[in-house]
Amino acid sequence: MSKLKFFLYVFLLSALSGFAQTRNAKNAIVSEEIIFPYQNEHVHGSSIVSLPNGDMLACWFQGSGERTADDVRVMGARLKKGSKTWTTPFLMADTKGIPDCNPVLFLNRKGKLFLFWVAVHANKWEDAILRFRTSTNYKDNDAPVWEWQDDILLKPNDSFAKEVEKRFKELPDNEAGWAAYAPQYDDMIKEASKDLLKRSLGWMTRIHPITLESGRILLPLYSDGLNFSMVAISDDDGTTWRPSLPIVGRGPIQPALAVKKNGDIVAYMRDSGDAPARVHTSISTDNGESWSASQKTEIPNEASVEICVLKDGIWAFFGNDISDGRYRLSLYLSDDEGTSWRWKELIEYMPDKRGSFSYPCLIQTPDGLLNISYSYSLGEGKKSIKHVVVDPEKIATKTNAEKLGFAKDKKVILLHIDDAGMCPEANKATQFYFENNYIQSAAVMMPCPNSGEMIEWAKKNPKADIGAHLTLTSEWQKYRWGSITKASKVPGLIDPDGKFYHEVPEVVAHASAKEVEIEIQAQLDKMIALGVTPSHMDTHMGTLYGSPDYVKVFLATAEKYQIPANAIDLSNPTVANLFKSQGYPITDGVVDLMNAYKLPKLDFFTSVPNGKTYEEKRNNFFELVKSLPNALTEIIFHPSVETENLKSITGSWQQRVWESQLFSDPVVIKFFKDNEIQITNWEEIMQKFKAKKQAK
Repeated sequence: MSKLKFFLYVFLLSALSGFAQTRNAKNAIVSEEIIFPYQNEHVHGSSIVSLPNGDMLACWFQGSGERTADDVRVMGARLKKGSKTWTTPFLMADTKGIPDCNPVLFLNRKGKLFLFWVAVHANKWEDAILRFRTSTNYKDNDAPVWEWQDDILLKPNDSFAKEVEKRFKELPDNEAGWAAYAPQYDDMIKEASKDLLKRSLGWMTRIHPITLESGRILLPLYSDGLNFSMVAISDDDGTTWRPSLPIVGRGPIQPALAVKKNGDIVAYMRDSGDAPARVHTSISTDNGESWSASQKTEIPNEASVEICVLKDGIWAFFGNDISDGRYRLSLYLSDDEGTSWRWKELIEYMPDKRGSFSYPCLIQTPDGLLNISYSYSLGEGKKSIKHVVVDPEKIATKTNAEKLGFAKDKKVILLHIDDAGMCPEANKATQFYFENNYIQSAAVMMPCPNSGEMIEWAKKNPKADIGAHLTLTSEWQKYRWGSITKASKVPGLIDPDGKFYHEVPEVVAHASAKEVEIEIQAQLDKMIALGVTPSHMDTHMGTLYGSPDYVKVFLATAEKYQIPANAIDLSNPTVANLFKSQGYPITDGVVDLMNAYKLPKLDFFTSVPNGKTYEEKRNNFFELVKSLPNALTEIIFHPSVETENLKSITGSWQQRVWESQLFSDPVVIKFFKDNEIQITNWEEIMQKFKAKKQAK
């Protein structure tokens, strides 16, 4: 293996180790703006709702402080449909002489608008009174016209205290932060839960409610006094409310709710307990009536979090995924209902830790976009509420394997024989693999002397996956070939010896895109005229990726003939950067061309690595496959049987001979089986592609 190839091989292994983590798309943020100009007053705890007419309504609390500042009131603003500017803020609620905090907006299934918030009685969070007002007159004015207001007074019964006792027994032993001579935390909370007044007051809002399929509304609540959570339940569209059993744990507060496909409800909560600070979760299997003891996840946490189940089943999680401040907000996406978070996008991040971004609200609007609001502070005099719109499809990008219907948790490999038709030795090795069902895909070099022999075999074996290996170079010193087209029509492709140039840069330096187009279409036409319609097309020595203009011709030809090219998805920065490192001109224009290409694409492309011995080559191949992502990868190789003629053609004959043995090797076959590698070909890929297209 040359030093250059060894470097690229090592770089490939290290680069692909982070493949899944680097699929965050550029420009996921559609728009972002602060809702009102920066100011000195404290502004915090926002909520947003999408109104039926397409307007967005936001609210937050504002004043000279929080629970100790009696001038704190609830303010709001509207973003009218089609507008880019929010209206001047207006008053939404103000209990005179008492702080009003933590507002939440919600539309019930009948279109009634609710504003929930807390009036902080006696300036203590634990004495807060839960309030709400409603409106059906909110369409024609900036501020809603409120038609009803009341308090929500909850009275948990003795089962509340029994549940606390029960759930604390389910928690792991942990007395962190409590001295031996002080009352233990668990005992204090269990005792407090027996007090009717303590368990009835101080329940506060923070996160928007959810509506179950039955119509039941669950309003998430938490208590700073008890330092855990519960939900208020309404089965009459919000007219009356009753308490659930508590969500017990050591500090799980401010729950955000997500419903799984099986009906279970998961609460994601801020950690207000012992270190390390991590997001808590709890599950209800009875429509919110009772909840499991909370458990900590692996997600770091500093403040309130949000969760939203999107229309396509993706879960979106948003919050401060750090435990030493509020200088970062991240959006996580999951396609397995929170079991894992496959994608992540930073929405706010200040490495110097100056900013404070927190207390988000997250909803999906009918257009599929995520609308997020959160407290936004850059220091004194620079405080506002920020509104950000994010396109989740630009983050939760599926692999091309998934798009075709392959399993997302499997490596799908297209083992591909290059250089069929180049010489008798290549043909013999190719035919052996096909006839013994070891390999399922190959491509023929139509300008080469022995292409006719390979085409005749393909005609007799019509089920074989045979493509066109579009050839514009002739790399060997003594064994050469030229164009199918008359040299006078493609002079830029022809070297002084009347053959193709040896190397890709020479082709790029001399041949126009038009000449390239004429020749590759002539190669396709010849193959078709001889009775074999290629199942795919690819490019010998990567020549058609050697110039942005060539890429354009390559992809356009594939779409013209409706024959898939070995087009590589370059929207993944890891893949694009890898090919850039190999000298290919992967410009933004090339990426755009690939994004616009309408036939199936590969997630990745590579070749079988070399080795000093057969065993080393096999082991190198195993390491390569292990490093690949769960995606669709084409791996090319060049098998040939050993003859003196082959040795006279190429100095790489030994690697080619070993490659004629590699995929019939029982050790390799067992490796594929043990690692559940799925082998495919272009015929299957196109069948899946057409089936998906018809299903749409």
